[in-house]
Amino acid sequence: MSLRKEQVHDFIKKYSEERISRRQFLQAVTTVGGVAVAQSMMPGFRLATALAQGSPKSGGTLVAATIDKPVNMDPAFAELYSSMQVYQNIFSKLVNLDRNNNVLPGLAKSWQQIDDSTWEFTLVDNAYFHNDEHCTANDVKYTFERLFDPNLGAPNAVFFTPLEGVEVVDDYTFRIITQPNWGGLLEALGAFAEVVNQKAIEENDPKLLPIGTGPFKFVQWVKDDFIELERWDKYFKPSQPYLDKVIFRAISDDTVRLTGLQTGELNWIEQVPLHRADELRANADLKANPDGEFFPDMFLINCSKPPFDKVEVRQALQWALHRESIANLVWFGQATPSAEPVSPSNPWYSGANVYDGGPDIDRAKALLAQAGYEDGLTIRYASQPQVPTQPLVGQLLEQQLAPAGFRVEVESFESARWFEELFTLNYEITGTYWSATADPGEHCLYPLSHSTSPWNFSAFRDSPELDQALDEFRFTLDPEARQNAFNNVVRLHQESSPQVFQVNFKRTYWTQPNVHGAQTLPTLELRMEDVWIDA
Repeated sequence: MSLRKEQVHDFIKKYSEERISRRQFLQAVTTVGGVAVAQSMMPGFRLATALAQGSPKSGGTLVAATIDKPVNMDPAFAELYSSMQVYQNIFSKLVNLDRNNNVLPGLAKSWQQIDDSTWEFTLVDNAYFHNDEHCTANDVKYTFERLFDPNLGAPNAVFFTPLEGVEVVDDYTFRIITQPNWGGLLEALGAFAEVVNQKAIEENDPKLLPIGTGPFKFVQWVKDDFIELERWDKYFKPSQPYLDKVIFRAISDDTVRLTGLQTGELNWIEQVPLHRADELRANADLKANPDGEFFPDMFLINCSKPPFDKVEVRQALQWALHRESIANLVWFGQATPSAEPVSPSNPWYSGANVYDGGPDIDRAKALLAQAGYEDGLTIRYASQPQVPTQPLVGQLLEQQLAPAGFRVEVESFESARWFEELFTLNYEITGTYWSATADPGEHCLYPLSHSTSPWNFSAFRDSPELDQALDEFRFTLDPEARQNAFNNVVRLHQESSPQVFQVNFKRTYWTQPNVHGAQTLPTLELRMEDVWIDA
């Protein structure tokens, strides 16, 4: 291999491992005169197009199609991922997370840890809310005081329970006081801490009229049709956003979304029909943007009543489950089997699987017999037909669990009724995704499984050992010790199985070829400030 080929091969390896960015990769291969060599080594990568697209251009309207309908624009509630997809472009966070979970400046331009319970942050001085109020440290203080207001009952408070207060030093400096050695502060700020303005909150209904400091300001919301945002000219990053407008439409049908993208009615869509994903990646008229396995799919299990109040029944389900079949038959290979919230490609991945070697039908039957179900049992699986994978998972579950003695009855509910089943604990088992895994212990396993969490939809209260392990993980600062603590949490969680993780979806955003800057992030936010259209 020639020196040039060796150099290009090294650049490709670094790029594929995400150790360098797309722009760095293109600059590198151009510098060594390796464009043709790189193209021959990466036939699926449109290098010439990438080189030609040049610098971001301002202007244009992006019409984006998500899957579900938004319901609430108040970031304190994080009510449905579809709501977050919109409002995270209206509000700004103190810090941001990139594709590799690196912490980047947001409203906070710098920060430092003073001691094991005190962090000091300095804000940018040019951020304005969309009502023209100047963003200061007082807004940060108000944001967290509101979040913890018991009269508000904000679900997002669960992610900040170790936070004990915010002290304002001056207009642009503040300190966050936490319980000692909280290891997840920065990741929580990067995932959930949209800063709000007191005047905006008190003068308007924040669920319907969101006012933030983000790159786009709210224009209108036509229920069951679209939400329109427009560029905020006073955004604290002067060169961004690039787009003039973003219009979000909710289209539940994968084929309808794809048709809209192909006809030019849409510029960006969240998902294509999964069975066509590989075929469409080779289509020059579409663009599959950098994906990421940040989207676990799982079973929520109601542990408060029979039959799943017995751990042996939950463990029997684990032993009867065949994750590879789910990945291939439901997700058409667009998901990776995983018994934990993250996939093997994620740095957090523990590799723990106490059900390794499954499916094992004999062990599943023995556990059911131990629980008093020698003759098997009937379970109700609650499905949402508007989430295309859920009915398919239900059908496959019927086949997979039958040999062990489970008789699965699939029930279909529209979203509102499904949530009612969930919140009233009327359901027995259901499928769902989770859109918060940047720090999977803090953002997924803790809220779903800790006995004190308001997001413990499984009503699981039976493992003080798991509670203790989750608390130990949260209050560990050393990265290596924190990873070891996470590994222990995963193992204990699997043994109790209040939720059962199936796969991790390879989330890919699809655009027209002239749309650039879209990428999947660990926070799963749609960071439209980075997106631009080459007209």
